[in-house]
Amino acid sequence: MSPALPLTANSDFASPEEPSPEYWMTQLKAGREEALSHLMARFERPLLAFLHRRLLGEAGVVQELAQEVFLKCLQHCQRFEDGRPVAAWLFTLAANAATDHLRRRGREVPPPETFDAPDPHQPSPWESVDQSRRIQALRGALEGLTPRQRAMVLAYYVHELPVKRIAQDLGCAEGTVKATLFQSLQKLRKILGPQP
Repeated sequence: MSPALPLTANSDFASPEEPSPEYWMTQLKAGREEALSHLMARFERPLLAFLHRRLLGEAGVVQELAQEVFLKCLQHCQRFEDGRPVAAWLFTLAANAATDHLRRRGREVPPPETFDAPDPHQPSPWESVDQSRRIQALRGALEGLTPRQRAMVLAYYVHELPVKRIAQDLGCAEGTVKATLFQSLQKLRKILGPQP
């Protein structure tokens, strides 16, 4: 199987001459910091989209956290395990950064103006609590997946990437992606139980 190829900004498929994300990670680990720009070009938009959804649209924070992910990639590239998909590692870094941000935000006291009369167009407090519980349950269930399963589920269901593209990015067969997605959904259903 050919190695996974990064996308260019102007096309849906990379040219055959472009090295894979794993190649650039190897270069980064070898001390060639310019390799980070290639990883950023390939993964910045998908990471921004992932963080935007994870943080429910906190646009000001999304860009900052994406930069933090790439900084951690640079600082901790030696921790990257060879043979592991770069996409899975970066999305794990992004998920951790978002979770840390949400925990920090949960400890902050809201400013007084947020105690004004409720907006009639906002969901009721009970709807918000129910939605928050569902989101928390889904996040917890996703943590129950392996990093590879989680990367495939996020790529397919959140970023809406086709199976062929996921297989290329993760360096596996399309059948493996389909089987893993099926197994992951079964596992998520088992973890989450019946939903109302």
